[in-house]
Parts: sequence; C-alpha cells; structure tokens
Amino acid sequence: MDLEGLARKMLEKGIERNIVRQRLIEWLEFYKGKRNLNSSVAEHVIKEVENSMMFSNLGFSKVGLSAGDGGLGSRGLGDNIIHLKLFELSKRAIESFDDAGVSGDIIVSVDGIHSRLSFFPYLAGFHATKATLRDIMVKGADPIGLMVDIHLSDDSDISMLFDFEAGVSTVAEAIGVPILAGSTLRIGGDLVLGERISGGIASVGKLRGQVLSRSRISKGNKIIMTEGNGGGTISAMGIFHGIDGIVEETLKIKDLEACMAVKDLEKYIVSMTDVTNGGIRADALEIAEVTNLSLVIDEEAFLSLINPKVRSALEELGLDPFGLSVDSILIFTNEPDKILEALKNHGIKADVIGEVQSGKSYPIVTKAGKEMRPSFRESPYTPVKSIIGNTSPFSLDQIREKVQEAFLQAQKKKEKVLKNLKTGTG
Repeated sequence: MDLEGLARKMLEKGIERNIVRQRLIEWLEFYKGKRNLNSSVAEHVIKEVENSMMFSNLGFSKVGLSAGDGGLGSRGLGDNIIHLKLFELSKRAIESFDDAGVSGDIIVSVDGIHSRLSFFPYLAGFHATKATLRDIMVKGADPIGLMVDIHLSDDSDISMLFDFEAGVSTVAEAIGVPILAGSTLRIGGDLVLGERISGGIASVGKLRGQVLSRSRISKGNKIIMTEGNGGGTISAMGIFHGIDGIVEETLKIKDLEACMAVKDLEKYIVSMTDVTNGGIRADALEIAEVTNLSLVIDEEAFLSLINPKVRSALEELGLDPFGLSVDSILIFTNEPDKILEALKNHGIKADVIGEVQSGKSYPIVTKAGKEMRPSFRESPYTPVKSIIGNTSPFSLDQIREKVQEAFLQAQKKKEKVLKNLKTGTG
C-alpha cells in the first residue's frame, strides 16, 4: 500500500482532508497494528504530499496513457512502441535491438526481477540472474561480474532479502561469476507498506570477438533452438495456476550451459538470441526491425524442444507457447551440424527449427505459410492476466501519439537542463 500515492490521489480528487487522514490510519493499523503514532504518521504523510504538490513544475505532465494500457513490460506490440522511443531519448543505437549494450569489448545488461515473484524471492533472484547473464552470453561474451539491486517494502521480512541473495548467488556460483556490487533499499522508505520486493540484476562481460548481434542475421541462416525449461514467467504460471512440479523444471541453467558449449565455435555462428519476453513471436518482430527478414519455422520442431512438463501445462491452460518466455537459445548459423554436435556433447537437446528467408507477409511464419503475429501483450500466463485480457482501450496509433507526446515533454526538459549544464548556468 503506497500511502503517499493514496494520499495524493485522494487530495487531487478533492476528498476532505479528515477523510484522507482516516483512510491512511486504517491502512497503517492493518499493517502496523494499533499504535499511538499512526495518527501522527498519517497527518505528516498528508503534510508532505501537500508540500510536494507545490512543486508540480518539477514533476511530469500526464499524457493520459497508463503503463498497463500502453503495454509497458508486457512484451508485445505496445512495449515495442515504447522502447523504440526510449532508445531515441537515450540515444542508444537500435541497429541490433539486442538486450545487451556494448562499449568497446565490454558488454552489459540488466534484468528486473519478475513482477509476480515478490513472495518467492529465491526464484526472483535465481531467474533474474540467469536472464542477465544469458543476455550478455548470447552476444559472445564471457561474464566477469554481477551487480545486485534489491528494494524491499517497509514490512518485508528480512528473510526475503537473504532468500533473494541466495537465488542470485546460486546461479553466480554455478558458473563461477562473482557478485561485485549491490544496493539494498526500501521501496518508498516509510511511505510504502506491504511486503512486495522489486529490483534487478546487472551483469558485465568481456567480448571474445565480434558481437553476435541480431543485425548480422542474413538470408539462408539455419535456426537452431536449444531445449527450453522456462524461467520466471513459467515459474509464475505454475505457481499462480497451482500446478505442481513446474517450478522445479525451471531451476536449471541449460540455457547458460548452451552458450558455454558453443563458445569455441563462434566462427560458425552468425548470431544468437534467447526466446524470452514475448516468446519467439517478439524475437522475430525485433529481428525484422533491423534486417527486414522473416523466420520460417517448423512448429512441431519448436514445440518438441520445450520441456515436456512445461509444454503439457501450456497445452492444458490453452497458452500460446510461441508467445511466452521458454528460455531457449536461438543460434543462427550456416554450419548447423557442427553446432548441434557440440551441444549434444554437452548434454543439451537442440535441433534445427527453421531458417531465415526474405521478408514474408510477417516476421515469423510457419513452413505451411501461417502468420504468427505478436499480440498486444505476451500470452496471459496467470489467471488475473487472462481476465484483464490481451488488448488495450487505445489503438496502436493512439499509443504512438501519446508515447510521442511523453517523449517530447521529456526531451524538452532534458535539453533545457543540458543547456544549463554546458553553459554553466545550472
């Protein structure tokens, strides 16, 4: 419960101050019990909010598009629109649309913890660590260190912090990568009640040679896919649908082992990426953004490489396996036999699932010619997500317009402060 956000919302709506105060006291009693200072805390929360509202010029101007309605973080078409504009604002190159960034021979990546794994901190730490390491390893880097950023709400039990760190260090020790730095804070300080955690893991690596970016993918490349046992998304699916045995299948590092298994064969590898957020549908969309090429895949070959228990659960729930993170590795190569042999020698299941062809009707199609269009959001893998649905009240054009408006406002503020800094007037 965000006391500051609640107070701000009620005051903005013109709700009487004494009612706002009473609501805050109710929430404080719910989480903290009946304490003499609850009334004083509530009063000072209101006072702080009222004071802060005098500085609206330092805040932001709403454009009328919420993160949820815009699809932010939901790994679909809306998220793609938003991230293109973020790249423009930060002046990050989008030639490759890769998850990792490169400077010289140093490569970095950061992955936030899965939003639904707050009450399962070990899993949150494990899967976020695996994800960030995978992002740099598929680009041809040897990881040299990790950084941890974890935020706990005021009522989070301290054991959540240690459980999270245990998840991170499990993966780190499994592949011999040290944890170099970290930050531990509370979400909103004293003003956010509850037990939810948030944060992320960053990784740093050193490139062995060329960056195996998506921009290198070319017509005729064969597409190898390794076994997919799932990660944070599949864990959340199993937990919130109450399916036994799914989480245990995700506690593997076959994706990282696959990257290590082919590290000496980079002269035969054109590019690598992972089948994660938004599934292979989203991967194909991003690849098409930078190459204008299409992936033509064999549906059954793809499905055969998903962990049998995970695949069975997806089928039982009616979820789209092509629109979800399955944590496989995609390897684009002109020498598939050499790659497959190396993977087999390391006990990793893999097969050729398709090839890259000239741009088709859509970024990914089946061998039979069926289009596999990405959705507004990734396949709804929890009961709540299925109720909310996979659409937005805004059209894609409306989302683009509102995102552009937010971008221009932020760009103007950035340019003003930069000008002051460069002229020494700031």
